[in-house]
Amino acid sequence: MKKRVTALLLVCSLFFMGACQNESTSDNQVNAKESTQEEQKYLFESETVKVIETNGWKENETQSVEGNLVFENDHVKAIISEVSNEKSLEEIKAELIASLGSVEPIDDSDQHFSVKSLRKESIRTDVYLNRGEEYTGIIIFMTRNDDYEQNKSAIEKFKSHVEFN
Repeated sequence: MKKRVTALLLVCSLFFMGACQNESTSDNQVNAKESTQEEQKYLFESETVKVIETNGWKENETQSVEGNLVFENDHVKAIISEVSNEKSLEEIKAELIASLGSVEPIDDSDQHFSVKSLRKESIRTDVYLNRGEEYTGIIIFMTRNDDYEQNKSAIEKFKSHVEFN
């Protein structure tokens, strides 16, 4: 459990540091088709999580590490992970916020929080927690704070295509 949380915090920190650096879009971006209920295609599928293909999103396999999946869409990065239910949602939130460094809160509810970094080029981080029977699913979105409104619909659509079992 501790290793998974540590790995998640490490990956989150790395993306937080690198989110400002990549302004160019990839020429190899996947043009995924919209899913139909009869025939769903997955970007990723395992026993505990499924990610339905979502237009414009692709998995970044070079940045995905054991226990943490990384997806990208233009200037948005998404990290999907799971942690054991040994810790409460508040403890998980506190650890994630601590891993982000100096941040200012934007929004906070039971299963979601948003913060922005206090750097010159501010990064907005939105974290969604999905408490299951054995695990808590975590979806983290990172984008430049100035670009959030234009990326909000892509974030919401991708989030709706993540299914924790």
